[in-house]
Amino acid sequence: WYWMPLLLYYTAARREELAQLRVADVMREQDWYYLSLLEAEDDSDGDRGVKTEASRRRIPLHPGLISRGFLDYVAGLPKEVQLFPLLKANNAGYYGANFGKRWKHYLDREVRLQASADPAHGFRHTFKTLCREAGIPEDVMDAITGHAGGNRVGRGYGSMPFSRLVAEIAKFPTVEQLLGNHHK
Repeated sequence: WYWMPLLLYYTAARREELAQLRVADVMREQDWYYLSLLEAEDDSDGDRGVKTEASRRRIPLHPGLISRGFLDYVAGLPKEVQLFPLLKANNAGYYGANFGKRWKHYLDREVRLQASADPAHGFRHTFKTLCREAGIPEDVMDAITGHAGGNRVGRGYGSMPFSRLVAEIAKFPTVEQLLGNHHK
């Protein structure tokens, strides 16, 4: 309940993409930590999957997650378990469904949130808006969110350097910065 909303905010990953993660999916390359969302095609198994091929990706961990202790949370779990071991798959095989119901209930009843987007999916909408405000280019946003990125043929050429994703995600506002901006 603490980490899932923060991961939704800082990564713009789909609820199910996060709910099905394993501890081993939190990885490090040089000095960069990231979530590996079934990067390799052979990384999926019977109980995990992605929406589209563009959904197979690495998402750099925002400094705001690291400073809050996310890596300590991960280090406290056995490497072979789910990142959120209390989430169990529903009858359709979705690990995030029950979280989604409870999150919606919390936002409706406690926060009294009025929003057109599904509560968990709303983080993806917010992420795109905040990226635009921070000047993060659309192709970087698409690489982070797992969107295919427009319909222009040229956008499919080449790949997005991970170092670029790391540099750009650092521009994304922390929760504290966002809340501070809305209280002024």
